[in-house]
Amino acid sequence: MVCFARRTCQIDGWWTAGSGGRSSHLCGGCLTAVAFLSVGCALGASPVQMYDGASLPKEQVGIVRSACKTGPGLTIMIVRIDDKDIAKGCADFALLPGDHNLELSAKQLGPRLDTPMIRSGSVLGAPPSPTGYSAEQELPVVWASSSPLRITCSIKAGQEVTIVGNVGTGPDWEARCQK
Repeated sequence: MVCFARRTCQIDGWWTAGSGGRSSHLCGGCLTAVAFLSVGCALGASPVQMYDGASLPKEQVGIVRSACKTGPGLTIMIVRIDDKDIAKGCADFALLPGDHNLELSAKQLGPRLDTPMIRSGSVLGAPPSPTGYSAEQELPVVWASSSPLRITCSIKAGQEVTIVGNVGTGPDWEARCQK
């Protein structure tokens, strides 16, 4: 079923107007589902609170964003903040204003190297399909840091900073907090 704002629905390939009856009910249900999904996506994941006490408004804390990527490139994960181990290094973190010590880990992801293989079905018009690959597989790691990198970030209230970095030669790499 596909719904549109004008309460028109496509049910099993047939277009119907939302003027009462079953199709109107289904379209209303679809719009309700879309509304819930939109609100859920707009809210997003809230930052992990890295201070004691009650949650503070965003104007009173600083946010540190890791530089995790799902595609090729440098992915920087936060391993520790102020001597506290971090379970989800790719999350965003709410911190009180001040200087904070971060330990970072990084890996460089390369492009997926899928080699399509032509099978007998391809002669009949079926597209070539890659072998040994599923969409859930991660990209290949072409470089990884051998030990954590320690940096200090100065965070101000209401400020958001992102961890950015570069890979050097060999085991060398650098990272910093960028406003």
